[in-house]
Amino acid sequence: MAALAAQNVVNPLLVKQTVEGSFHHTITCDLDLDLMEPNLDERFELDGVPLAGTWMCDVNRRADCVDIVLNFGALSAGRWGPQIRVLLRFFYLTDGQQVLLEEVAWGRDPAPRLDPELGGVCNSYLLDIPLGKVNDAAAASSSAFNPVEHRAYRLIIDIHSRPTKPTLEAERLIRRMPDTDLSAFTHNVRLFFPRHDADLWPESSVLSRASPYFRTLLASDFAESVTVPQKRKRTASATTGTAAPAPTDADAADPDGQGFEDSDNETDKLYFEKHPALQHKRDELQHPFKEIKITATAFTTYRAVLAYLRTGFIAFAPLSSTLPVPDETDISTRKSRIEAAISARSSLPYPVSPKSIYRLAHLLEIAPLQTLCLANLSKQLTINCAPAELFTDMCVCYDAWRNVVLDYIVKNCDAVTKSAGWTEATSRVERDEVPRAGPIMLELFKRKVLKTA
Repeated sequence: MAALAAQNVVNPLLVKQTVEGSFHHTITCDLDLDLMEPNLDERFELDGVPLAGTWMCDVNRRADCVDIVLNFGALSAGRWGPQIRVLLRFFYLTDGQQVLLEEVAWGRDPAPRLDPELGGVCNSYLLDIPLGKVNDAAAASSSAFNPVEHRAYRLIIDIHSRPTKPTLEAERLIRRMPDTDLSAFTHNVRLFFPRHDADLWPESSVLSRASPYFRTLLASDFAESVTVPQKRKRTASATTGTAAPAPTDADAADPDGQGFEDSDNETDKLYFEKHPALQHKRDELQHPFKEIKITATAFTTYRAVLAYLRTGFIAFAPLSSTLPVPDETDISTRKSRIEAAISARSSLPYPVSPKSIYRLAHLLEIAPLQTLCLANLSKQLTINCAPAELFTDMCVCYDAWRNVVLDYIVKNCDAVTKSAGWTEATSRVERDEVPRAGPIMLELFKRKVLKTA
């Protein structure tokens, strides 16, 4: 049986590899196996897996189940990253279709993972397939699957990373393709920013894949459909085609109608001083597209998000609370930091506020990008700025954002409560200058009590 399997095995095939703020590898292995063989004991080497390790697959039979063990050899804990999701799925193949027999998943943890029982790093993943499930699948197949005679099976390995900062590969990608979203080409979605008479051009498939919000929006009548059948007089506002009800705004606006701190409006001003808006006249476009009007979210915020969806790259600007109060001689302002960052890389997306990006990622339901924003917030917090951040609109409106700040303050409570920032923040609370501060203070008190109990 071993010789037969070695002859018929198809080499592992990498069928999907995407970079969307992370890596996502899907590896498919077609195997020739006799699951009913009591002495089943096979090993298949997996060449070409795009992750560190020496990869192989062991298939063994026990009394009442088949064990599939994915081995990758000796590696240090967390070698692949801090947040890795692994999914193993096993199918039988019939008439060009794959039918699931069993699957198992591991959550977003450092991988390879530490195993307390082993007292070291685990070097494998195990998928158990009960023979009862195999027999149930046979009974449900209407004779299409007879495990006694069947030999064609498929193992699919999904390994998905959600890093806490952009990868080096993401930076290389954005340097090769810095301004793709600025040109229409054959992109079929126009994001129009009337404040600047400017636009961005993403591809609908990218938006729909990454964002449930955009998937629903683009499938509905809320995005205006525009066709360009022939050349017309050059006007930026001329449109033809089927217009739905007034297009919705895909904007991350404050639900109470008030402005958030650390917006990217100042960054927009810097950007358009150096890059005047380039309008794509409708008569120059020879393909239909959908248009979405953006009235509240900054142009540079959206450009950064689109670049992230294409490459995984994003650059964050410093929080205003981390910088000294500006005066005439101080050069450490948020604006000056952004200007310094773009001086050597003006073609790349500008550094953007993690707050602005988080609000937009939350609206668009892009969870990996929200994770990057929270990680950046955690990295930027200091003893002096954490109290100021605790009483911002962000902490009031977003639980996950507030939890990061609360965790930092509780962890560094003694130092924080002795800081000038704490004195200033609590003085504002005492003067009733911080709306909705009461629930935040109560939550902080509860956490501190639980920690010291």
